[in-house]
Amino acid sequence: GNAGAHGGDMAAVLVQTRVLEPGGEVTVWTAERLAYSYRSSALKRLGGHVVLDATLQLRAGDPAELARRAEGFVARRKATQPPGASMGSIFKNPPGDYAGRLIEAAGLKGVQVGGAQISPVHANFIVNVGGATASDVRALIEMARERVQARFGVDLELEIELIGAW
Repeated sequence: GNAGAHGGDMAAVLVQTRVLEPGGEVTVWTAERLAYSYRSSALKRLGGHVVLDATLQLRAGDPAELARRAEGFVARRKATQPPGASMGSIFKNPPGDYAGRLIEAAGLKGVQVGGAQISPVHANFIVNVGGATASDVRALIEMARERVQARFGVDLELEIELIGAW
């Protein structure tokens, strides 16, 4: 899915990966073949593949400086993202905007269905406040999509992947 944060992503560091194909064959995919884009890759678009391992090209750095930067990233996440069990970031950010801002502006921050809640800390996170079911989460996803579309004309695209029959 080309995970990333703080100005970096997998596309910037991945050299190659071994992939289990749907038919059972193990193949090597280069970064170019993965065709990374924002929160997506050829693997995500095709489906049915499993990444077994990856070779990354990292840059050396001063250990103290790297530790300081990592601590800053952790502190920022703790200040801006909900603690505990969550679905992570639910929607991709639309061009020029932020999904969390749109969901909050649509009045959904803190809204709860069953045991799932649109986080009062960051509206692009759905948290389990106790006994959340997949149906609870799906209801909040659809509510956010519908309200943001109705109010702002923006189609929110999922960043997470829904697995199984919905």
